[in-house]
Amino acid sequence: MKAPLQRLTPLRDDPATGWLSASERLSVNALGWVVWAAYSLSMSFLYMFVHVLVFHFSPLVGSRRLSALIVGTISLALAPAVRRSILRMKAGRTADMLRRQAANVAADDWDALAREPEGQVASVLGWVRGRLHLNTPVGGEPVVGVAISCQSTFPGVLEAVHDFEICDEEGRTILVQMSDARTFGTPNVALQGRDLQVLFGTLEVPTGVTASAYTVHALREGDPVMVVGFKRTVIDAESASMRGAGERLAMGSVSPCPLLVFTIDAERRKVVAS
Repeated sequence: MKAPLQRLTPLRDDPATGWLSASERLSVNALGWVVWAAYSLSMSFLYMFVHVLVFHFSPLVGSRRLSALIVGTISLALAPAVRRSILRMKAGRTADMLRRQAANVAADDWDALAREPEGQVASVLGWVRGRLHLNTPVGGEPVVGVAISCQSTFPGVLEAVHDFEICDEEGRTILVQMSDARTFGTPNVALQGRDLQVLFGTLEVPTGVTASAYTVHALREGDPVMVVGFKRTVIDAESASMRGAGERLAMGSVSPCPLLVFTIDAERRKVVAS
């Protein structure tokens, strides 16, 4: 069976930021600066409190130095956790910005989309229909792909996903090419520790990478999604017939902007696998 496309993305280098304008990137970075400033201010207040406490019990000339040593040690110990939190906050803000922008231009007229020029940016809504699935079921059912929040020396996200189709209410489909793509959504499947270990083993996750939680974001059959990418017309070998290879509408990535797949809050539908 064809292996899924897989990528371990550090949040500090998320390619999804390629969609943001300079002002939007500045806004995201400003969030980190504000949190670091608040952290520094809180450590300053902690220093004053510790200094008063130390001086009260031991009114020595070196009480300031001792207070600085105590607070400095605490600051250094907490800094990595604060940095990880800031990276996740910035990633969340980036995802929210991209989701709002895509929702404003989501296309309902797929016939009009087919007439657009090649490379046109488009946003479409529909339901997931799998062509291939991961070798290991997730939550007891086959899935097209999965995104797992993880960390190593950095917070990141591990994604393993196959190309799939998005279908509308009329049964029409668009091929979604997941090379270089990013998926976003609230974790929707809770796994037991052993199940998560089996999934990691199947995906051959690099040594040292650990999951940040026991919940994962799975792309399942019939999940409602919004896909943002670039319109293509491709030759699809799987839709070929005796008359020749099949030409069809597709969505994909164009550097530096990866295709984006957002799970949306809508009814999940039963679809017929292709």
